[in-house]
Amino acid sequence: MISTDVYEIELNGKVIEIRRPRNVDEYRKLMNVQIEIWGMPDYSEAVTYHMLISADRHGGLVLGAFEKNTGKPVGLVFGIPGYLGNKVFHYSHIAGVIREYRYKGLGYILKLKQREYVLKQGLDLIIWTYDPLQGPNAKFNIGKLGVIVRKFHRDYYGELRDKINIGMPTDRFEAEWWIKSKRVELKLQRKLKTPTVRQVLNSGGVMVTETEDKGEYRRLKKYDLDTDEKVVVVEIPSDVNKLKLHRNILLEWRYGLREVFEKYFSKGYVVTEFISEIEKGKRRNFYVVWKESLNNILEGNVPWKV
Repeated sequence: MISTDVYEIELNGKVIEIRRPRNVDEYRKLMNVQIEIWGMPDYSEAVTYHMLISADRHGGLVLGAFEKNTGKPVGLVFGIPGYLGNKVFHYSHIAGVIREYRYKGLGYILKLKQREYVLKQGLDLIIWTYDPLQGPNAKFNIGKLGVIVRKFHRDYYGELRDKINIGMPTDRFEAEWWIKSKRVELKLQRKLKTPTVRQVLNSGGVMVTETEDKGEYRRLKKYDLDTDEKVVVVEIPSDVNKLKLHRNILLEWRYGLREVFEKYFSKGYVVTEFISEIEKGKRRNFYVVWKESLNNILEGNVPWKV
């Protein structure tokens, strides 16, 4: 039975309903809104409305965010059941919000509602992928939701033709959202605070990337693949979208960090935190990568002194 629960929030002076689609036309609208969210050239890059219907009626989840008065869709999350051996989880394939509703908390609420649904299914894990160089996504996923990362995939989707990804390798992190864990509960309650880079380094962390300030951007100069310290810090670009204007520099970051993430993941390290700081008027972004057991991480423990 498809849930008829509706959650309402007021944004931009309008009431937004977060709910499952009620008819075929609304599934079609959620196919259309994907093109607006990601700047897709046509329907070839979108999840079709009939796939959304099929998944939603057979154990998956389609949640739309609709303007109450107009019925216009402004965001969605879509996921399906997944399996790793005997482990059943929820695979969240897409989640997004149109530009005028971004950075207002709507995406966060969509993910929380997705979590509620998956918990009711009796599952404890939601997995999705994202570009590890996209700082805002990292801050949202790790800093706000409490995901961890243990897997890196090179060119996961091949070439995508939307405005965000066109012309670039689709390297991806595989985010694990352990939705019953103490770590996630603490993150959602805002009790598990993000440290400063200085706190991490003063607690024994080691910076394994060396970057150079080139004025408009930072350049990845070199990186260390051989340290055995328990905590390493990895810098990523401050704004990967602006860096697309300097393709060669961006590819230096992309290919260099491939080696960094693959090496440390292969040695049992886990991405557990993301730090975004302003230094001398410029933003810098860093991952904290910890060699520690999954159980200890999910208990909400951290390797730095608070």
